[in-house]
Amino acid sequence: MCRFHSAIVMENGDILQNENLSSHEDIIDLFNLKDSEVNQGRFIRVEFTPENDADYVDIEKYRLVVDGYLSPKWFEKHREYVTERLRDFVKTRIITGKRSLLTGGLYIVKDAEIGRIKQAMVVFLQNSQVNMMGDNSQVNMMRGNSQVNEMWGNSQVNMMRDNSQVNMMRGNSQVNGNYST
Repeated sequence: MCRFHSAIVMENGDILQNENLSSHEDIIDLFNLKDSEVNQGRFIRVEFTPENDADYVDIEKYRLVVDGYLSPKWFEKHREYVTERLRDFVKTRIITGKRSLLTGGLYIVKDAEIGRIKQAMVVFLQNSQVNMMGDNSQVNMMRGNSQVNEMWGNSQVNMMRDNSQVNMMRGNSQVNGNYST
């Protein structure tokens, strides 16, 4: 998985992205692009991401990064437009406050109370409570005083840090790592 949030920028300035994907290769496959097109300079891989994981919820700390390649000359005329569009998109994926349901796509969650997460991935969860996770939901990293009350089905938590906790796991749920800082 690439860093949150990944996109492809075409030579004409079009931005190819998907709310459910964070891998450049998956986006390339989804839009049926050919790797030979990158060698010809027709598109580039970009990420709109903070420098540090702790800054995921601060949109002002996000920067546009060209992934793995030097920035082609044509990209400079699109840089500001691409930055603003990706900033607007990522803002919609940062969740604070109270929500009954998160579904579909990738999210950053901080200082929130979430009723249920279904078929979604939380890239970063900090100082938040999730009452129920199910239907192939995933939390990539839990930090601070985060808590998941119930995990069902094939839900999973990849990394827990600080005072994070999971209270009940059912079905094929799993926690892959629990690390103290």
